[in-house]
Amino acid sequence: MARRRLSLLTWGPLALCVSVAVFAAEPAANSIDGIKDAIRLKQFEHAATELQRLAAAGNPDAQYLLGVFYSNGLNGPRDAGQARVWMEKAAAQGNARAAATLREMGSSGDGVGAAGDAVGAASGRGGAAGPGGTTVRAGAITPLRPQDYPDATTRHEALWLAATHGDLPSVQALSNHDSVTSHDDFGRGALDRAAAAGHTDIVESLIHSGAPVDAPDQYGITALMLAARAGHSATVGALVHAGANVNAADLVGNTPLIHAAASGDLPTVERLLAAQAGVKTRNVQDWSALDFAAAGNNPDVARRLADSGATALRHSQPASASRAIMRAKAPDRDLYAGWSDVAVAASRTSTGLFDVLPRPEADHDPASTDAAEALLVAARSNAPRSAESVLIRAKSSSSSSRAEAALLLAARSGEDDVVRVLLSHGVSADGRSPDGEPAIVAAARTQHTGIIRLLTAAHGNPGLQDKIGMSALMLAAQTSNDDLLRVLIEAGAPVEQMDKAGRTALWYAAHASFTGGVSLLVQHGADMDRADSAGVSALAVACIAGSTAVTDFLIARHIQIDARTKHGDTALLLAAATGRLPIVDKLLAARADKDAQNQFGDTALIIASRNGDAVVVKRLLAAGADKRIRNHDRATAADVAQTRSFQNVLSLLKS
Repeated sequence: MARRRLSLLTWGPLALCVSVAVFAAEPAANSIDGIKDAIRLKQFEHAATELQRLAAAGNPDAQYLLGVFYSNGLNGPRDAGQARVWMEKAAAQGNARAAATLREMGSSGDGVGAAGDAVGAASGRGGAAGPGGTTVRAGAITPLRPQDYPDATTRHEALWLAATHGDLPSVQALSNHDSVTSHDDFGRGALDRAAAAGHTDIVESLIHSGAPVDAPDQYGITALMLAARAGHSATVGALVHAGANVNAADLVGNTPLIHAAASGDLPTVERLLAAQAGVKTRNVQDWSALDFAAAGNNPDVARRLADSGATALRHSQPASASRAIMRAKAPDRDLYAGWSDVAVAASRTSTGLFDVLPRPEADHDPASTDAAEALLVAARSNAPRSAESVLIRAKSSSSSSRAEAALLLAARSGEDDVVRVLLSHGVSADGRSPDGEPAIVAAARTQHTGIIRLLTAAHGNPGLQDKIGMSALMLAAQTSNDDLLRVLIEAGAPVEQMDKAGRTALWYAAHASFTGGVSLLVQHGADMDRADSAGVSALAVACIAGSTAVTDFLIARHIQIDARTKHGDTALLLAAATGRLPIVDKLLAARADKDAQNQFGDTALIIASRNGDAVVVKRLLAAGADKRIRNHDRATAADVAQTRSFQNVLSLLKS
């Protein structure tokens, strides 16, 4: 209970939505679920890196999404050529969305159309699509059609995108009972998106098609709340007219009127009051609509609410509205209500309050039981002296799960002194959180090198791993933290340890272009040729990441330069696919097989020709790459370039 009470104390006055901490785990080697989560959170750089890895390894879903990334410019400039390359790879493996998008590309002639734009729908960013997610063709706007989408998931995402952008014809074309009731992983569907954007005509159309007007998302927030929070009074009116519940409350007790008051939009407040919205409702922090209007310095809204009988118990009002809404000030609630005396004492950096508390007579004494909870309070308050007092008062709690939880909390927060006190009183340095994260991994994740030193000095195991196999050493390599990497190696962290995707610290260092880390790990015995479960080696991932320095280092140590991934790609093929000319040069100079073919029969020359990369094509031809080789589609490099109308590349190949 202490954790919950503490979180309530730290909420701000305008906390209208549930605060959500998202800990994005590294996606599994052959799954794009983690990548989709990163896209929803707009972590495009991370998503693009993982998509490159999986797409190069032959995952058709990743190839499709990578094509969408290139088309929409989600992690750099738009690149229609690269988009087509990856779409074709995905379609060749039976990806229906990629096939449909290629048909769309063939008719529009410009990148990837809105058809299949799952990334755009999830992230709110458009691409080659026109307004509202429609496809632009010769200056006209063509509504999206159900037959353009081969599966339900894509159809739903297209509807969400059209609803967001206010494309009524597309919404009407795509609306059926299945699509208008669909929602994303956070519980929001087309109606929520249209309401938040203030597209009243879209809202009315979706409701007419059967969209549930009061469906809450996973935080209890309804379409009416979203429209009210954005101050779209006309949309609020349409939702109220359709029977939306004006007194619904989200998971923290905020009603549509509270959302509207915080937005400061008087017409929206008027509409809700006219619909009999309750003015005296309070959320879990005891804030009313009037409190939010006053705190947001919205005197007109505050005056209107006060005239309707609203009261504000926690805050005085702005001077401009004080004459209309003066109320007797009620006593503030006790913020420590329900806390034990020991917990209150533990929240102080001074130990003075402990001196006036009676000592527990036995371990089963209530004061001793409260100590476990108080220890968490001391850790959260960065109060090492209080933590020590708690441990002295109830020695039995020092080995409890709460003591280990306090250590995790202090390790994540970088509270060295609290960690030192806990360890000195016998709390295990190898403690884990309920989700299996060891303290040493938690400290490495937040890059608290001092705490790593304390944990290893207390005989903590430097090789502990979390539930996806990440170790502190891997995290140090991933974040290019040289000091932390050295501390862990000196403490005996195993350099060849692998996570569940088969990746080692060396793999992560190469992926991060961390040349110093790569060198240090190799000095301590890391296997340069070890590949992950997809067959991607340190050299391969360095080529994908474009790390010239790491590539140089590895080539100089006679690494297996033509090692293949599980789908037959060599480092040269990967470098050509990503247009890394300096790396292509280095690999050719090191006598990499210039005519190696992957499982599709593609060579580096065919790949570069497909991408329209004339510079790389010229370099490969100068090195003697064979122009006559055909891939499994019986296409040569010239055939591929001609299909895509890359005349400059075609000229090089025919000269």
